[in-house]
Amino acid sequence: MAIQGKDVRISLFLSLALISCVANGADHLTPRRLLTNLCTFDVTHHGVKAGAGQCKQNAVALTKVWVQACQSVAPAKVLIPPGTFEMSPVVLEGPCKNPITFEIQEELSMDKAPVSGHPVHSIKFCKVTNTVISGFTSLNPPAFHMHVIGSTNFTAHSLTITAPDESPNTDGMHISTSCNVKVLNSKIGTGDDCVSVGQGNTDVTISGIQCGPGHGISIGSLGKYKDEKNVNKVLVTDCKFIGTDNGARIKTWLNSPNLKATDITFQNLVMDMVKNPIVIDQEYGSKSPVPSKVLLSDIHFRNITGTSISDAAVNVVCSKKFPCCVDMANIDLVYKGTDKLPEKFECANAKLTFTGKQNPAPCPCRR
Repeated sequence: MAIQGKDVRISLFLSLALISCVANGADHLTPRRLLTNLCTFDVTHHGVKAGAGQCKQNAVALTKVWVQACQSVAPAKVLIPPGTFEMSPVVLEGPCKNPITFEIQEELSMDKAPVSGHPVHSIKFCKVTNTVISGFTSLNPPAFHMHVIGSTNFTAHSLTITAPDESPNTDGMHISTSCNVKVLNSKIGTGDDCVSVGQGNTDVTISGIQCGPGHGISIGSLGKYKDEKNVNKVLVTDCKFIGTDNGARIKTWLNSPNLKATDITFQNLVMDMVKNPIVIDQEYGSKSPVPSKVLLSDIHFRNITGTSISDAAVNVVCSKKFPCCVDMANIDLVYKGTDKLPEKFECANAKLTFTGKQNPAPCPCRR
């Protein structure tokens, strides 16, 4: 992970099992300058110890290492060498003088105890700029694997994210209030959304994801809280969903504040025995009689093929307050459920346009 920019904050809530294949580092508090002009700080040379019973001591030591790296006159690397390291919650903050690489390879296993009454995230990227994370494995966290919040120019690729299909709230990656985020070429299987795009995001690309098990790739839920911000320009492309509850989904709360979600495209997706391949649900999350006030516009579902285990492969239920505008192009979803039922296209409060093949066949939208 390369982390750079103003107001950098990374929250690690962890009992860490970290493995690395690089062990060159610094002695005491003096970094070793490598040929690449990268100052490398080996945490085991700064008081971080492997084995049990070191949680608090390791957290203090890692914080000190981070401060040294953050003040480095050259780009720096904080290195976790081979071994198993336990650690209490720690916050690594900026701004820093130069970019920092935080090298974690293989697997991150988190403590399942909550912190200050809040659910634990494997790793939380808060207000980071120009960040790249790759080659990272997250296994069985108690809540979100990763949360990206308030960040700009963030790219994650080549990730392996795994949790049991019955584990609640284990979103592979949740993104909120961020700009120019890319999640690419990764394998994600969880008990919740593989990737969830929350409020306040602009320019998010999700591509090359193998999702399953899980709840699919979701925009939302949106509109639960009164101070939420608009969502604009989200692209989900070239992904495969295997045995998921949902595929391409947008969900907004009833009785929401006024909010907009615009320029959202799901395209070139393959569904393999997915329960609900295409879903817009603007009656999510409560039993309020007040309709959702999240306006969905410029919404596109294009080139989506495969199999569904539900007879309603397409389910578009929009807001009675703001009927949504949706473009459907080249949809071919074959029902493979155990019951011999006719395929259905369910629709309410929507303005739809159709291009190319449509299977299941569309029907008039109810109001």
